[in-house]
Amino acid sequence: MKTQSQSRSLLVVSPRAAFVEIITEVFPKSDNNRVKSSTESFTAMNGRAVDLVFGQDVVIIETDPDDENEVNALRDLLSHRDDDTVFLAMTKSDVSITKARKLRDIGVDEVLPLSIDGDGLKAVVDEQIKRRRTAAQSTHTGPAALGKIIPVTQARGGAGATTVAVNLACALAADRSSMFHKAERNRVVMLDFDLQFGNANVFLDLEDNGGFLQLIESAEEPDDHFMVSTLQKHGQGVDVLCAPLPLVPLQSLRADLVETMIALLKRRYDYIVIDLPRAVVDWVEPVVKQASQLLLVADTSVPCVRQARRLIDLYREENVGLPVEIVINRDQKPFIKSEHMREAEKVLETRLQHWLPDNPKLARSAVNLGRPIVELKPRSDLSKAFARMAAEVFAKEQIKRKTS
Repeated sequence: MKTQSQSRSLLVVSPRAAFVEIITEVFPKSDNNRVKSSTESFTAMNGRAVDLVFGQDVVIIETDPDDENEVNALRDLLSHRDDDTVFLAMTKSDVSITKARKLRDIGVDEVLPLSIDGDGLKAVVDEQIKRRRTAAQSTHTGPAALGKIIPVTQARGGAGATTVAVNLACALAADRSSMFHKAERNRVVMLDFDLQFGNANVFLDLEDNGGFLQLIESAEEPDDHFMVSTLQKHGQGVDVLCAPLPLVPLQSLRADLVETMIALLKRRYDYIVIDLPRAVVDWVEPVVKQASQLLLVADTSVPCVRQARRLIDLYREENVGLPVEIVINRDQKPFIKSEHMREAEKVLETRLQHWLPDNPKLARSAVNLGRPIVELKPRSDLSKAFARMAAEVFAKEQIKRKTS
């Protein structure tokens, strides 16, 4: 991906001088940008458009999806594309998903509202350049996306499910290469499905971009482009769907929408980590049915163990063979398990597998700074515990693939 210190060429196509001026301010020459413009439409350019457009890094078009002549001219132009030029169409903010999809179907890489701010536009340009060049160079030579779904839930409020989900996702996405071994990084997405109280964005210092709310409120089924546009990239290599900032009813999310979202994401990602709400709602069913394993965050107190047992029974009604792994948070793994712990394992019919040591100072600092624990203090006891958890998840999936 090009940074602002690298040379980048842009062509702006718009009849409005004011629009061109705004784009030029967003991508100034001082940052090594070279901006050209054309006031002619593609219809008017006719055959000259190919020579003008291709060879640019980015083409930004102010367009009207209802202008059939211009859409047809753009379709014809894009049919000749044989390089990694990025095409961005900017339209009125109230354009429907159907009309935006029509532009994407003819080859436009992204459809953006005219109301987008400069930082947002720069972020999209950087991401699209990276995506097209990655695709063109086929840098990912590993296996196709595994699409393994890992829901994370908790047996009681405040048990730390979001902490686990955030840090597990980041640990799974970490670079596994060494001096002697080059490894592909896992493609990881994290979904904050705790609609009313989700705060994974706080743990990652991200602001809700409104994408999840758009998914919920849309009357149309999302496609791949729309789904990807709702995600935000984090520096640790994880894509994130933030919970909606406004308080929305739990039932506003539908099971069919969740199923569609998962189906789209499974094609792109190796791991889909989902932070579930504590509430029992219908739309959790497609998550549990497709889960490869479920992480249940708990402690060893009697009330928490009993609630954990109830949740395991509930989730296995939807997925009989669902592997449930217990995560004991804020407790050091004992050298020898006490009678109380062995009794808890009997009740749960599974061993207490993952242990996260109690490090309240580090956990609090990570939240306050908006940085995952595995990034803030990678050599800490907590980070090492998350790394072990991720390594076990990865190893089990490799074993499944070899034996299937």
